[in-house]
Amino acid sequence: MFKYILFLLLSVAILKSQDSTVTREYNIKVTTNYSKEETKIDSSKYKEWDFEFWSMDSYSDLDRPTIELEYGMNEAFFNKDAYGSDFNPNNRLMGKIGFANYGETVAGSGLLKYSFNSIFGSQSLGDIDEIGKDSTLNSRILSFGLHSAKGYGYTINENFQIILTHGTGLSWNSLEFSNPSGIVDSNQASTLNIIGDGIRFGETFESGIKIRLIENIGITATYSENLIMPRFLFWHWSLGKIIEGATQGVASYFVDRVKTTSPTLVPILYFIVKNGISYGFHRIRENNMNWPSSTASPLFQRNFNVGISLVF
Repeated sequence: MFKYILFLLLSVAILKSQDSTVTREYNIKVTTNYSKEETKIDSSKYKEWDFEFWSMDSYSDLDRPTIELEYGMNEAFFNKDAYGSDFNPNNRLMGKIGFANYGETVAGSGLLKYSFNSIFGSQSLGDIDEIGKDSTLNSRILSFGLHSAKGYGYTINENFQIILTHGTGLSWNSLEFSNPSGIVDSNQASTLNIIGDGIRFGETFESGIKIRLIENIGITATYSENLIMPRFLFWHWSLGKIIEGATQGVASYFVDRVKTTSPTLVPILYFIVKNGISYGFHRIRENNMNWPSSTASPLFQRNFNVGISLVF
């Protein structure tokens, strides 16, 4: 009897052991197959995302390497209350190199959002010692700096676009003056000596229209001002820029709200409001370069340019 009982116990233990082995094998097989399947799916997704993000087509559609060359009329001036004499106008050559972004803002609307971040260099041209007909002073200004332009436009067809822009920037300027007629008095000469001594910091704003004729070529027309400071006073300058930046921020928010209801009006509205604010702050600073702080008058450089844009 004891032998039969022992035999039954051993048989049950062997069956349980076999069931456990089968279950473990089954679990291992299922887990292995599932793991392989999941690894395969994750890998394909990763490769697809990586290819789309880094492909040259996607990159070129977002940020296009761009060179702009501009030529036009340049005029330097002080506020009349600070400086009585005028400057002779001359010509100016300017170049920008950077990356432009073209993207549709509202799908199917034809409304285009544009940005162009660049470095620039410019040089006023002409004989600095030539005596002008109606003015007494000549200037030569070499500038370089950073520039950022943004705006909205209309897509007429796949490549033909009309874009209205507002731009701001920082400049560093080397200035040279001459007085061939000898009319400048000692106080005016002292002002010119101060601002012409060394590299002077400045800030710029630019309003422009860009017409993209074909995929890689466009033409531009711009009005810009370069506010050049005799001395750079960081804290006074920062206070004024905070006020201007807050005003521009409110304007941008307003335009963004209009975009949701009347997108076709956005390019014109953005152009008028943003450039109007920059122009207004420059007029306020004609007598006081760091308004609202009480500081000296800056030298302005006013430019009217036309140019060509090469998009790669």
